[in-house]
This record gives sequence, structure tokens and C-alpha cells, in this order.
Amino acid sequence: MNIEVRQPVHGAKDSGKARVGIFDCDIHPKSSLEDLRPYLSNRWWDYLQTYGQRQRHGYVKRTGDRRFAHVLFLSRTSELLGKRRYWPIFEAAVEAGFPIGVHVFGSSGRPMSNTGWPSFYIEEITEHSASLAASVTSLIVEGVFERHPELKIVLIEAGFAWIPSLGWRLDQNWKRMRDEVPHLRRAPSEYLREHFWVSTQPMEEAEEPDHVLDVMAWIGWDKILFASDYPHWDFDDPFVALPPSLSEERRNKIYSGNAKALYRLD
Repeated sequence: MNIEVRQPVHGAKDSGKARVGIFDCDIHPKSSLEDLRPYLSNRWWDYLQTYGQRQRHGYVKRTGDRRFAHVLFLSRTSELLGKRRYWPIFEAAVEAGFPIGVHVFGSSGRPMSNTGWPSFYIEEITEHSASLAASVTSLIVEGVFERHPELKIVLIEAGFAWIPSLGWRLDQNWKRMRDEVPHLRRAPSEYLREHFWVSTQPMEEAEEPDHVLDVMAWIGWDKILFASDYPHWDFDDPFVALPPSLSEERRNKIYSGNAKALYRLD
């Protein structure tokens, strides 16, 4: 249950019985919903009766349900993905054997950038990677993978050339400020390479083709999943999307093998 009792409403006559604000946070283990009833408005009480005690497995189907492939998030959530409000979902996904898919876009009411709303769609789609990088950082730094070492995250439709540089920057900062995050037992880039998969769409294209291969090698040839985004107007043609110099083995892994392994499709 995700509740926190905050300060009484300003101006309340009886501070001991005043209603309080609530936001998502773990309730004290020695408390119960009934303990908070005197402090809650009827609206909050009705809400918590409906949602506050919902079982975790109500969010995620049980292991072996072939109708489902992963648990889907959007990139523009109301809070960064590493926040504890999402941890019960991660726990349930691991228990059910499902990866977490994070697809770009969302409806949180937050702008894509850190400083406001863009004017053009070209800005919007370019900034997908920036907004997703913030949540990738949050997932790592908040210690999600120390808590759930089997958790797998699939980044969908955000490109992937930005991932190595994010890992380098995180490692550099971690070396200087690791005492701030003592729960991280390894360098951030190690979590990044172990727990994250990427889709190819939109496929990266560089002036020097070898640069794309270097990025793909850093991420890991077993962590890249082909995606076309068809039938959108900017979809990637599967016949020409991947670098032509890829070996048949790597090409087959990206087209199908990696997805079969990740989603247990064999």
C-alpha cells in the first residue's frame, strides 16, 4: 500500500483529527489502513479501499500466461522510473518472469525536455532519448537492480547511440560520488549492460558506419532487438535497416534470436 501521512491541513480546528495529504510511498509496516481512517477524507478512504490494498499480482499476470510478453511502461511517467512507487510492479514482473518494456511517449503532462515544451515535432522525437536517459539513470542509481537482480528492461523506439555515453558519464560521476549511493555495488555501466535491451528503431545512421557497429558492440550483440515501427510513415525497412557488414549470425540474433531468448518464445 502506498501512503504517507503528511502535515495536517492548514487551519484545521482539531489537529489530532485533521485530514492529511497523501502520495505514493510505502506505509509503515506496523501500521494498517484502518489506523489511518480517522485522518482521511471520505474521498481518500474510498480511493484507498479500492486501490490501496490491491494485491501485487493484480498488476501482472502469472508465469506461463502466453497471452502476455512484457509489462509496458511509457517513457514520460509522472515520476522517474526508479522511484519506489513502481517497485511492486517490478517485483511482480520478476516473479511472473516478464521483462519491463518502456516505450517512448506518454501522457504524464510533463514536457519531453527538462526546460519546457518544444515547438516542433522534430524536437519531440529527438528528445525521446534524453527523457528516457533520465529514467534509465534513475533505475540504476535508485538501486532497482540491487533489489531485483533478475529484472530486464527493454527500451523501445528511443534509438541506442546515446547509451554508451550515458554509461561513461555515470561511471565517471559514480567514482567521485559513490559514497552518496553506497547501495550500488558495481559501476553503473555494468547494470546498464546487464539489465537493458534496446530496439533498433529508429536505426542509428552515422557518417562512419563503423561507429554504429562500435555502439552496438558496447551494448552487446545479444541485447539488440529488431523493430520496424511499421506501418508508421518513418518505419525501418527490415531489408536495409541493419548495417550491411553484419555477419549472418549477428543479423539472425538481432532479427529474431535475441527476442526469442528474452521473451522465451522457443
